[in-house]
Amino acid sequence: MGIHKVFTFLILIFIAKTNFAKNVVDVIIENTNPVTIKDTRRLPLFVWINIPPNLSEEEIKNYLIKLKERNIVLLTRWAIPKEGIEKGIKDALKIDKIRKDLNIPVFIDATSIVYRFFDGSEETGHIDENGNIFFDLSFSPNVKMGCPFRIESRYPVIKERIEKFLSSYKNENIEINYWAVDWEIDGPIEWNSAWENSKKCVICRKNIKNIDNFDEFQKVIRRKRADLQKIVFVDTVKKYFPNCLIGNYAVNPCDGYRYWWDYFEKEVEGATYIKKHNALHRKWFDEFKYSGYTMAMPVIYTWFRFFNDYYFEEKEYRWFYPLLKEATSVGKNTPENIPIITFVHWQTVEKPKEIPEGFVPLSREKYKELLWHLLLRGHDTFCLWSPLNEMAEEIKVLHEVYSESLNYNEFIIDGKTIIWDVPEEAGTVISAKKLYDKLLVVRSDFKENKNYVEIKINGKKVKVPPSSVPVVIKIKGGKNEK
Repeated sequence: MGIHKVFTFLILIFIAKTNFAKNVVDVIIENTNPVTIKDTRRLPLFVWINIPPNLSEEEIKNYLIKLKERNIVLLTRWAIPKEGIEKGIKDALKIDKIRKDLNIPVFIDATSIVYRFFDGSEETGHIDENGNIFFDLSFSPNVKMGCPFRIESRYPVIKERIEKFLSSYKNENIEINYWAVDWEIDGPIEWNSAWENSKKCVICRKNIKNIDNFDEFQKVIRRKRADLQKIVFVDTVKKYFPNCLIGNYAVNPCDGYRYWWDYFEKEVEGATYIKKHNALHRKWFDEFKYSGYTMAMPVIYTWFRFFNDYYFEEKEYRWFYPLLKEATSVGKNTPENIPIITFVHWQTVEKPKEIPEGFVPLSREKYKELLWHLLLRGHDTFCLWSPLNEMAEEIKVLHEVYSESLNYNEFIIDGKTIIWDVPEEAGTVISAKKLYDKLLVVRSDFKENKNYVEIKINGKKVKVPPSSVPVVIKIKGGKNEK
């Protein structure tokens, strides 16, 4: 290929990437409207999409202004391009200097720079009794997962990357409000073939006393994972920005169980489960407690496996039940001083090319109701993840609920959740927040029911009307107290 053709080809790639980035932001703006209620106590709506640095400063500014009108915050991506880390820092600062001038929160996506603790080097591998190095490829054929107790030499490498960005922001007097990562297939993990491989590793056996017991193995591995995140991520960010909210995808307080499986996770024989229909609810170690994170980031996605794991006749409850179980687990067990920023996605995730007969996705109406249940069960706001081809509908329905919820800011901010029940069979689901002598209630019916449903609040009977939208109910004879 001649030099002119190569140059033309590179220009086309640049244009394509720029247009793609612009298209995502355009889709978000075109499918949402400016909000009319402003309340700085409510967190904005987040979308896990990066503001593209390859736009002009004027284009970035115009986008940020329109997003601010909608109370939507996108992310600034920290990355190390082929030109080097200084170019990555320059790109990030280009965006966040504009955010600072516009008084817009700075949300950092540091995912790209925190991988890989397991970098494939022999120094991070498992060691068998004959001194041979080996790795676990059960999470990804491209990731050599090694020994959890041989990666501490990688801590300063990752930490140095983070600090270079942080110090540059500090020097520019740019406050970082939110710092998060989507850090998954890396570091200590207990699922897939990890337990099997650790039992063959002399270093793992030395560090895990009861390694033949999965619960003990899980506890040690998750604690190691939590300590890693605290030392390398949280403590490093806090050193520069002590008031920053810091979190990681799917790290959150819980009731001791997890009600969903991520795309890379496989079942382990010998682990502890509670079985519901064909679904396995996993015993889960609370790594959030030891991680030092200052925001919880649970995951509420419509994973395809839900549809076959559960056999409720009311098929939409196959989605609603596990998602509400997970949401309730997080909401009930997260301290009030920890914001819950929940990853959400409506359209079926990991859906196969061939849809099985009788498949029923979660409807738009029931998804909106689910979002309301989350808000009334302690979740503060949402963080949308979505591919571009689904973004228009995803952001539209999510922003509708978020915008409507601004009308009930007092309930959502100051109200107290009073219902945590998740019905084990499909019927009527109710969530409510109490503020003084009033309730904000959302009700979802999975069997036709046009009657009022009676609930008791502090000994007082309250009748909840059939309604697909939230309603405010006055408690008769209720005391005017929170």
